[in-house]
Amino acid sequence: MRPVARNLAVVGIAVIAIGAGFVGGWYAHPSGSTSAGGTTSTLAVLAAGTLGANLPSFASSFANETPGVQAPLSAQLYEGSLAAATTLTVLGQPYDAFVSADYRIIPQHVEPTAASWEVVFATDPLVLAYDPSVPGLSGITTSNWASDIVQPGITLGTPNASADPLGYNVIFTIELQDSLDGARGAFYSHFYTGSIGGFAGPVTTVTKIVPETQAAAVLSTGTVDTYLIYRSYAIANRLAYVELSPHVDLAAYDPASVASDTAASTTIVSGTSTRVVSGAPVLFAATVPSTAPNVPLGIAFIAYLLSNQTSAAWTADGYSMIAPAWTDHPSAIPAALAGFAPDSLPVVPAYLAALY
Repeated sequence: MRPVARNLAVVGIAVIAIGAGFVGGWYAHPSGSTSAGGTTSTLAVLAAGTLGANLPSFASSFANETPGVQAPLSAQLYEGSLAAATTLTVLGQPYDAFVSADYRIIPQHVEPTAASWEVVFATDPLVLAYDPSVPGLSGITTSNWASDIVQPGITLGTPNASADPLGYNVIFTIELQDSLDGARGAFYSHFYTGSIGGFAGPVTTVTKIVPETQAAAVLSTGTVDTYLIYRSYAIANRLAYVELSPHVDLAAYDPASVASDTAASTTIVSGTSTRVVSGAPVLFAATVPSTAPNVPLGIAFIAYLLSNQTSAAWTADGYSMIAPAWTDHPSAIPAALAGFAPDSLPVVPAYLAALY
């Protein structure tokens, strides 16, 4: 049986108990700019680039329903999740909430110094977005996309794998499709130099490194012909796209699918060295940084993202929700978030936690 997410009234009650800064239904912070209506707090959000397509509307709705809170776009930053983790931990930039497109990033790169928990709440498959005006792509489908995009002159956009999980997820999808088709590396080598599992240098005549936040723009201008991207982004930007086989779209998170995903790997730059990243399902996760300027506000916003008021919107945007959400540290999870399950939030399954 799927537990029902709490509505905002219940979440509000739970949040009130966190600290004296909470009043009424939601929140009023003791510091901030004063207006005729009282004190105003600004929600600062750091999130994966793909979430720039829908998270601003969630933040705006949250602010509209929360007395004394504003959520201007100027206080939100959307970039590759690895780069965002660096923004928190190395640059020390203050944000009230951080949402990553890879559930492994918060435990690996943010905890324990800049956070003490995460909630894993959704998955989102990769799809192939494309320019429908390109003649060679007019008949593209789920079954023939791999052969269509290796036609002469067809280009593929992808972000930098060392800054953005989508970049290495694209590599995993290409490796898995190569294996599925029995291509013995030929499909992979059309797009990347080097050996599978090593550093994937782009074949520059075919593979164009473009931030995911610019995917819609480069497709519309013909800068690239195709872009492997999360379904939610394609939906939000009204892009033409085809679904991929469930064997390669990285959405399934059952043990057998995860075992298949881990057969893929690549090497990325990490600081002053390199490291190997193994394939894993696309699972979105959130936390409130310990350096957040307004920790209770960050908790309230994440509670809002998990509520049944936003669940339908997440689904309409292309995500598949995990309810109740999982956490890596149940004992550290704030009370306002633990209330989304009958007892407490379940722990991340061991076979997924093993990939941290």
